[in-house]
Formats: sequence, structure tokens, C-alpha cells
Amino acid sequence: MRDKVAVVVGGLKGIGEGISRNLAKQGFITYATTREKEVNSGVKNVIPLQMNIMDEEEIKNAFNRIGEQHEAIDVLVNNAGIGYFKAFEEFTPKEWEAVFQTNVFGLFHCIQNAFPLLEKEGGRIINISSIATKRSLPLNSIYAASKQALSGLGSVLAEEWYKHNIFTTNIQLGATYTDIWKGVEGFSPEDMLHVNDVARVVSFVAATPLHVRMDEITLTPPKGVL
Repeated sequence: MRDKVAVVVGGLKGIGEGISRNLAKQGFITYATTREKEVNSGVKNVIPLQMNIMDEEEIKNAFNRIGEQHEAIDVLVNNAGIGYFKAFEEFTPKEWEAVFQTNVFGLFHCIQNAFPLLEKEGGRIINISSIATKRSLPLNSIYAASKQALSGLGSVLAEEWYKHNIFTTNIQLGATYTDIWKGVEGFSPEDMLHVNDVARVVSFVAATPLHVRMDEITLTPPKGVL
């Protein structure tokens, strides 16, 4: 019986780190992608994998390396993302191009390169999306648009790839506390989700047998949308 294998894109910081650690705890060999060189996760079965999400060739090479080591992969978690939060008229083309290159095009390349490895035995794609795809929030235009694109692809692939025994889950995520929120006025860690809350749900989806579809899950803290 082969080991279960997961790939977490953006898996060594913040929410991604929590997901990587939890998947490893559940018995997955977990590849956590990062731009950094020669890093150590410090966690058994969490394997750092250098990959620049903005470089198509690096993405291809990273998945080729995984394919050389394993017969197949079972789970792809698309977690990498950046955002700028301000009025739309203040954005520069370079800023919205950077957001879409990371949050959309880079992840699209990951999904396409993961397909041959997922198809071998079936698997799951888990997209970390945003509650901003469900509720329009001011100063959130480019980030929300990028997450809409990721969720839209996920919804279509849920219909397109189930015949390959590949199932896609979009997780619409509410406010989750990471270091990015430190010192931000008006946001308290007590009012937000913890990264481990997200990690537990991702691990649940990842470990669920493939006769169950979970196309969409929404997670928010008790106060809802902050």
C-alpha cells in the first residue's frame, strides 16, 4: 500500500503551514511549496519544495520531481495568495497583474500539472478561496476578482473531472488570524478563525473517501463576516 501524498501550494507560512502540519499529522507525505531555498519545515513528513508560483517552468519542474518520487498524488491544496486592499481607482496595472499571476494563473498551472498525478488513482483539489466571493466588501476588488476566478474554475472542474475520480472543493474562508493582522486596528484574534480551524477542515476533506463530493464549504468566525 503506497503512502498518501499531498501538495500544499504556499505551504510553509500562515494558513498553508497549518494545513501542511495537519495533513502530515493525518498521515500524508506533504510537499509544501515555497520560494525560499534550503529551508527545513521541522516537521516529519512536511517536505519543503522550492517553487516560484509566478514561474511556469518552475511549477512544471516541481510536479515532475514529485512524480519521479511517487506513483500519484492524492490531494492538491491551492493556498498561495496575495492581496492589496484599497480603492479600485488607486490600483496600478502592476499590482493587479501581480495578484492575478499569483492567485489565478500560477494556481491554474499547478492544477494542470497536477492532473496527470491526480488522475492515476483519483484525488481531491482544495481551493482556499474567500468569503469575498460571496459578499461584496469595500476595498477588496482585485483580491475578490482573483478569488472569483479560482472558485469559478473549481466549480467547473467539479463537473468536468468527476469522471476521472477527481473532486474539487472551494473553501470560502472568512477572516483568519495570521501575522498579517498583527497591529491592524479593529481586528482582534479572538474574533477571527485560527489557522488550525482551517487546517482541520482541509484535512477532513482530504481524508474523505472519493465516493463523496464536497463542492463548496464556507467557514467564518462566530460573528460572521467581520
